Amino acid sequence: MNIERYLTEHHQGTPGQIFRLLRQGRVKVNDRLIDSPRETVDTSDQVTVDGLAVTGRRPQYLVFNKPVGVQTDLTPVVPHSLGSMLNALDQQQSLQILADLPRTIAGLTLVTDDNTFLTEVQGQTWPSTLRVQLTGTTPLTLPQNIAAEVVEQRPDQVHQWTMLTLQTTALDSVTAWLESLSRVSGAINRIGWGPIKLSPDLAVGTYRGLFPQEIDALLTPATTSSLEK
Repeated sequence: MNIERYLTEHHQGTPGQIFRLLRQGRVKVNDRLIDSPRETVDTSDQVTVDGLAVTGRRPQYLVFNKPVGVQTDLTPVVPHSLGSMLNALDQQQSLQILADLPRTIAGLTLVTDDNTFLTEVQGQTWPSTLRVQLTGTTPLTLPQNIAAEVVEQRPDQVHQWTMLTLQTTALDSVTAWLESLSRVSGAINRIGWGPIKLSPDLAVGTYRGLFPQEIDALLTPATTSSLEK
């Protein structure tokens, strides 16, 4: 069979990912660099990706719904950390943080054991989508020195609060500004990072694997937005 089919059957990624593995010179057959998806292999060949034998184990791409107070430490024995939330199998992998959050912020955090993917995606400068509850129904006006865009302000006249959703590529400064507001009445949640959205059915304190289309979307170059101008 050809190398593309071989890598697909051994769970090395989507067709787009496998094409990138070959293009980036990360695939070898019997220590020979392979860059063509049409190269043929058989069961006696030694196939490696990034120097590791292809065994059928999938690379890990995980999305967490991080609770407030949980630190982004992937060491399993550290209490109140992402590592303590991993199952026994995932605890054995060499995972790294892809989208970090401070302890005081909840929501979407990504981790992976694919170092090249990590480097590629971090270079995209994807914006974070934040959601926070404010007291009162008066619309919030962003100061000119805040690098963020309001996505939605949804007032609730019954409960006298406003649900604010905004986007920013300056996560630290914008969350610090939000935390300084007297109107903030709940946790600041990151509900999106670039093309990845936090699904409502992913409970706080749990995680899941990224879907193939989500992985490909993260590797698609981001278009320039007003946040980046």
